[in-house]
Amino acid sequence: MRARPRTGSTQATAGAHTARVIPRAAPKYRPQFPAAVATAFFASAKTPLARAEPLYRDVAEEAGIPWEMLAACDWMQCQADRRFSPVHGEKIGRLNSDGTVYQTKSEALAQCASDLIELAGMVYRIDLAAPGILSVRALADAFAAFRWGGLLKRHRVSAMEFPYSVAGLTTQHMKMHWPAIKDRDAPDRPGGRFRKPFGAVPVVLSLNYPATV
Repeated sequence: MRARPRTGSTQATAGAHTARVIPRAAPKYRPQFPAAVATAFFASAKTPLARAEPLYRDVAEEAGIPWEMLAACDWMQCQADRRFSPVHGEKIGRLNSDGTVYQTKSEALAQCASDLIELAGMVYRIDLAAPGILSVRALADAFAAFRWGGLLKRHRVSAMEFPYSVAGLTTQHMKMHWPAIKDRDAPDRPGGRFRKPFGAVPVVLSLNYPATV
């Protein structure tokens, strides 16, 4: 379950969002996935994400964000199951505790795109819709904001230590744990083991997004 940020919890700066988009001339990041991560992606995520790629592209183009980010959200939240929504991982058509309900997969994906844009902007001042290529760190920040709102920022924890974002990115990002923070808004059992073989950024990179360092 994603965090539901309280007003003021993001430590946002007033005014226009500052894009953390890297110029296209910046060095391209070269993935160094451990063999187990590459195998896990091929065996579990590659086919369902390829099947849904046209839908991701359609929704992402309307929102103005990379379609690979939307695909990563869908995988991380509900393993790209067409019967489930990536907003909270709930079944399509099911009423959420906040009163929202998503009747179609495309509607749920559009909400995820909106959440990504809003939260990345509020928490890290990243403009996901700006022209240019995002860095690996910016991608990690955006997914951290999507999952935990402003909690990492509030507790001075780097998104490069957040398993939902970067698990499986390198050998140093294996067997990760959720940040052990004490906060009444924290979801996902802080301090507990992250059970998935890879996080959102490895999904984006495995879909050949040309992220920079």
